[in-house]
Amino acid sequence: MPHSRLALSAGRRPGPREILGFGMVALLACAVTLSLWTVRSRLPVLERVESAALDLQMRARGPLAPDPLHPILLLGPDEESPGHFDAATDRRQLAAAINRLKSDGAAVIALDLLLPASSRIDPSGDTALARSMQAAGNVLIPFALPTNGAPGVDSAPTRDILDSAFGRVANGEAADAAAQRPVRLVAPQPDLATAADALGHAGESRGTGATARFDMPGLALDGRAYPSLALRIAANAAGQEWRGAEMRFGDAARIGGIQVPVDEASRQWINHYGPAGTFESRSLAELLDGAVPRAAVRGRIVLIGAWPPGSGDRFATPFDEALPELDRLATVVDNILSRRVLSRPAWAARAEVAAMAALPVLAIVLIATLPLRRALGALVALLGALVGALQWRFVSDNEFVFWAYPALALVLALLGTFALRAGATRARREAALAALRSSEERYALAASGANDGLWDWDIARDRVFFSERWRTLMGLSATAAAGMRAWTVPLPRAAAQGFDDALTQHLEGRSLQFHHVLAFRQGGQDRWLLARGVAIREAGRPVRMAGSLTDISEPQRLQQQLRFDAMHDRLTGLPNRSLFREQLIQMLSGNERRDVGMLVLGLDGFRAFNEAQGTQAGDMVLMELARRLRFRDGRPLTCARIGPDEFGVAFGTSARAPAVASPGLLAWARESLSAGFPVGQQVLSLTASIGWAHCAAGLQTADELMAAAEDALARAKARGPDQIHAFDPAEQRQEQGRRWMRENIDLALLAGDQFRLHYQPFVRLSDRALLGFEALIRWQHPERGLIMPGDFIPVAEASGQINAIGRWTLLEAAAQLRRWAPLGFTGEVAVNISGVQLAHDDELLADAEAALLALGPVPARQLKLEVTESIAMANPQRSAELLQQLARLGYKLSIDDFGTGYSSLAYLHRFPFDTLKVDRSFVMRLGAGREAQEIVRTIVGLALALDKQILAEGVEDESQAALLEQLGVQAAQGWLFARALPADQAQALIGAAPWRKPA
Repeated sequence: MPHSRLALSAGRRPGPREILGFGMVALLACAVTLSLWTVRSRLPVLERVESAALDLQMRARGPLAPDPLHPILLLGPDEESPGHFDAATDRRQLAAAINRLKSDGAAVIALDLLLPASSRIDPSGDTALARSMQAAGNVLIPFALPTNGAPGVDSAPTRDILDSAFGRVANGEAADAAAQRPVRLVAPQPDLATAADALGHAGESRGTGATARFDMPGLALDGRAYPSLALRIAANAAGQEWRGAEMRFGDAARIGGIQVPVDEASRQWINHYGPAGTFESRSLAELLDGAVPRAAVRGRIVLIGAWPPGSGDRFATPFDEALPELDRLATVVDNILSRRVLSRPAWAARAEVAAMAALPVLAIVLIATLPLRRALGALVALLGALVGALQWRFVSDNEFVFWAYPALALVLALLGTFALRAGATRARREAALAALRSSEERYALAASGANDGLWDWDIARDRVFFSERWRTLMGLSATAAAGMRAWTVPLPRAAAQGFDDALTQHLEGRSLQFHHVLAFRQGGQDRWLLARGVAIREAGRPVRMAGSLTDISEPQRLQQQLRFDAMHDRLTGLPNRSLFREQLIQMLSGNERRDVGMLVLGLDGFRAFNEAQGTQAGDMVLMELARRLRFRDGRPLTCARIGPDEFGVAFGTSARAPAVASPGLLAWARESLSAGFPVGQQVLSLTASIGWAHCAAGLQTADELMAAAEDALARAKARGPDQIHAFDPAEQRQEQGRRWMRENIDLALLAGDQFRLHYQPFVRLSDRALLGFEALIRWQHPERGLIMPGDFIPVAEASGQINAIGRWTLLEAAAQLRRWAPLGFTGEVAVNISGVQLAHDDELLADAEAALLALGPVPARQLKLEVTESIAMANPQRSAELLQQLARLGYKLSIDDFGTGYSSLAYLHRFPFDTLKVDRSFVMRLGAGREAQEIVRTIVGLALALDKQILAEGVEDESQAALLEQLGVQAAQGWLFARALPADQAQALIGAAPWRKPA
């Protein structure tokens, strides 16, 4: 019977020492649960404990019916209806729905749809929607108060939004402790905000995971408190005057007769009624088709949003794993109107702490004074009564107290008490067993020696008894097994001496027990026998000794096999990677360490071979290849299987001429595969790639040597099958440099302050007026200093990091344009687009849309995107489609390095570019002859024919500028005008423009 059951069934009253231990357990349980309770809001795992308890209370209460005095109707698009439309963008359909709802007598109409100015697609549809909202006079719309992003990057609050704020705000310092702290505002379109009867923010605060646990009646931003959309809907439905609305952070929101309690984080706890479908819902298509009766609308609060499966946010609730957002909003509105908002009483925290302290102490008192069964029954009854009282208050008053942690304190106290009782019982039992062993010492001694072969030595008379099993194990006859010398008969001389030494050590009292392993060969096999014994002493002198002899041969063989398997490949029997490394270490520890090298042979296409021929055929090939690699010219080699299809061979050559000795070994390794491999009835041919390395390359350790050889093998395989490659330290350094560059690019992107934009101006040649700048990226590394684009851009393009760099460049250029806008700067800033970005068109379009948001009020045409001619012509059809999409977003486009990419005129006219840039190579050759001038003249003629701007880059002296102007070039950039400048110096040029020609 387990000790824990013994402890539970025992009727014995605990002693003083146990009661003291119980008290310590109660204190520990209280301390642990109180610590968890204190930090629960910072640890989602602990917060889930309270959430689970509250969900249990809601499920135990069961579903509730919505308030009949203020019925709510949900309207949303229906994906299966023939009249399906996108309610988020079809403003005309929304206008028609509002007109129909107004004519049918809807009390309040609320759109649970963000209608930001940035999503404006159909201005006429917006106008129709605004007219419908103004005519209805009872339409509410939301705005957003996001908690992420840079403050103020979206829009400033309009007068309509400011008018929707609370008239009075109390306890404003508590706003800093709110669960949400907005940093920006996303306003609806101004004409829609003006037409709305009221506005409220569309934010909610989720619990752990995606749980719909709270709503935020009031959020503070820039010194004002804004109400939630749910609170404004409830106030309008109840006919409350908004002018006197008051927000008390950490206490309640009050609007006339409506009071919404909030917790210390200013959250409104949601009282969920049931799963999706609790509130009546219809589709917008049904409404517009006249399928919704007037009676279903008259006098109701109508919420319009996106609630069908697959659209809108989803929230977990006690009754539904994926409650639509529209149902959540309806629940919050109904909570407010029916005054069924959940609240936590002011005394709840004190009661929880008191219960966490009292329940463990009470449990200890009951267990110490009552029989265990009665104590447990009383505790269960008490806990049930407490939970029942809390559930009654929850159902009747919508108030809740978190009972999970007091219950946890009680459970911990009980578990600790049971553990102490079980430990005490176990200690008493072990004490009884120890007394029994002491009283039966002679029997225990005989029993300990009665294992396999037995022996008993009467030391005083020098007589020894050996059992028949002992003689069998030792392989001795009864005549040979005479005296203690019989132990050493089958042993070698050294082993016999070891036995005698161990026996003498025990007889002299230098060991508590005689314990020695006898190892010898018997019948052509290795045998291992374990001899054990204990001496009995009188007056400190040994008088008798007895023990056993156990055959441990099989475990020893198994251990030997395990040791072999741990260091060898099971299939081929060759050393594995670990043993091969140890062998290399031994070779490198000698005097000729500079002579050591190794090669790695890797079969080409072995995985495909396995799939085609089967793993059994593959195993046969590996075993045959291993057999061939073991020996060379009859001499064994240091060979190992170090990978699934890779073999390593260590060798020693002269450090003075490694290239002479190594090719012979490499040729032999190749010849190992030339004979083919017999598999079944056929002989199959395979090739292998070989990488090799030698210590003469500066490799010091076994790990460095193996890594170098494997790196060489990888490079050999990259060149194709049946290749040989020698390790080159220069290649490794080059790869390390690229790796350093990739790693530090990621760190620079995370740091946010290492990449910087410099701005090279371009001017009009006729009067040198400043037209704009080309943004050129620079990398200011904290250790290596300034790194130019030519050093890190190729690495970033190869690794794909150029997408993140390009995104940063585009957003930073947009932000700089916005900073220069107050200076009156209306010129352009050109940003180069990489070919890798152009290939990832979805990411590029997303970055371009994000840059539009970063530009704010600055027109998109001031941000020009530059694409080189060669990149654009790599896939002209796809490039044309992508550039047209960018042009539709409002961006200007420029074809860079024109004249070097051999453009096809069939595609060139499809590129919606604004500027052709003449490559600097033509500008540099202008003074060398007419050829370059004619090329520039041709490009100018082409640009003028297409009505495009022509810009020359790389202008370094006045003669070039004058000749370009004569040829018809309109604008230019280059060192003649200015190098690429930091942002502050470029800003200084804006005030000094236009420039003048020097005298």
